[in-house]
Amino acid sequence: MSGPSCMSPEFHPIMKTRCILSLAVSLCVLAGCSTTPKTYSSVLEGMSRNNLRFWFGEPLRIEHVASGGEVWYYRFSTWQSQPTVTSRSRDDFGPQASNVTVGMAFSRQVVELPVHISPDGFVVKPVPEGKVVKK
Repeated sequence: MSGPSCMSPEFHPIMKTRCILSLAVSLCVLAGCSTTPKTYSSVLEGMSRNNLRFWFGEPLRIEHVASGGEVWYYRFSTWQSQPTVTSRSRDDFGPQASNVTVGMAFSRQVVELPVHISPDGFVVKPVPEGKVVKK
């Protein structure tokens, strides 16, 4: 005859707690084994031609290079920042007062840039910066 199981009433409360903790830890370990799929928002050096097409779709155009490689063109989105300065003076009701405001202006720019593919089918430098804009 075997001893009491983890959930039987005659099982000691400390042992019941250990049993439950052991089960919880086991579930956490198993949950940590699952992998999340990678997602890409920008092109990476070494990315394969197939991954490039899978993540970003068909390029706008493809140019073949004499060395056997290719140049694929995609639209990339980048952010530009520029400092802004505003100054003004006032002397409405009393001594003259000056005010200077300094800030940053941000603008999004979408440009067509080349992605260089080696004869082996992998992205090589220079790699464009920014996020690929999908159609």
